[in-house]
Amino acid sequence: MVTREVYERLRSLKREGESFSDLIARLMERSGADYGLEKLAGLLSENEEEARLFEEAVKEASKYFGWTS
Repeated sequence: MVTREVYERLRSLKREGESFSDLIARLMERSGADYGLEKLAGLLSENEEEARLFEEAVKEASKYFGWTS
C-alpha cells in the first residue's frame, strides 16, 4: 500500500491522461532503472523531488511484492 503522502506526491507528477502505472514507468525509464539500483546514483540528481518520490515508490513496491531480503 502507498501512503497518502506518497500518493499525493505521485499524483502531482502525473500528466493529463497518464495512469499511475504510466507515471511509474516514465520515472523508471528516465532513471535508467533497467540497469540496477547501483547504477542509479546521480541519474535523478537533476530533480531531487522526483528522485525522492521514485525511491519511496520503489520502497513501497518492494514491501508490497516482497522484494526485500
